[in-house]
Amino acid sequence: MESKKNPKVSIIIPVYNSGKYIAKCLDSVLEQTYKDFEIIIINDGSTDNSKEIIIQYEMKYSNILKYIEQKNIGVAKTRNYGITIASGKYIMFIDNDDFINKDYIETFVRLIEKDNLDVVIGGYKRSNENGKILKSLKLKNTEWSKLMILAPWAKIYKKEYLIEKDISFLDNNIGEDVYFNLQALMLSNKILITDYIGYNWFFNTKSVSNTKQKNLKNLNVLYLLNNCYEILDEKDILNKKYELIEMYFFRYVVWYLLFTTKGLSYEAISKEYDKLILFLQEKFPNYKKNKLIKIYLPKGEILSSRITVAVFMFCHKIHLGKILVYLFSKI
Repeated sequence: MESKKNPKVSIIIPVYNSGKYIAKCLDSVLEQTYKDFEIIIINDGSTDNSKEIIIQYEMKYSNILKYIEQKNIGVAKTRNYGITIASGKYIMFIDNDDFINKDYIETFVRLIEKDNLDVVIGGYKRSNENGKILKSLKLKNTEWSKLMILAPWAKIYKKEYLIEKDISFLDNNIGEDVYFNLQALMLSNKILITDYIGYNWFFNTKSVSNTKQKNLKNLNVLYLLNNCYEILDEKDILNKKYELIEMYFFRYVVWYLLFTTKGLSYEAISKEYDKLILFLQEKFPNYKKNKLIKIYLPKGEILSSRITVAVFMFCHKIHLGKILVYLFSKI
């Protein structure tokens, strides 16, 4: 297959059983106003008709589309492999059931090249199967905004930066992108936050991310948290941005406990709660005193998240945190 030589941008799209959505995803890339890109589409062991659909696109767009087929190894290893074979100066990621606005690539390339940046971060819209917009997030230019979307999409990365800093995805069944972006967005000062919204995050009720995160069983959350902590410490990010990182870890624990415990017993919730609070106590002994956890901070956070974190901390301090999580699990 003859592919495009020296494209400016490499678009990496891991695919797993996305036969229903992959055509819309690819069409949104092919309809871009910006044309200097390659598409790296990696079929990660799909068992549906994804392969047949992708091959049709490969035959028609062989000059810009690289198609790789592999046995299922997971999205983290797939993205890491995509980075190694990317020809572009810049890398962008798209999930196989999402789509992008026509000026998406053009906007991000213009912004990253203007000041020779390492990463540019944008917002997103989230819609369901009926096209209804469930949420729209426009980022503000604050330090905390860097940590509000740790998915790899709605961003553009300089490949040289990722390679030089040895930034990769963690092979885990939860938070592989958290590990990646805690490094990518904290290691450099050459990062821009834009209020542009051009990424359309599709809320697929049958997707891996939307189903696995509804229940904590078999999720290796401590493996994720410990690896994130260790890599941040190893790369000297932790000391430089301790309060911000401490706040993020606490917020992640809150999110995890509230959104992966649906339908579980109080005993199961209590066990998971104790495990994660012990992690916080060991790694961040003074996390209860973090001033960013107050309801009016951090700057840039959306109001609902501020309230959620503040209420959780209040209940946790008066030893009612487990009851809060249990009641929330019944909603």
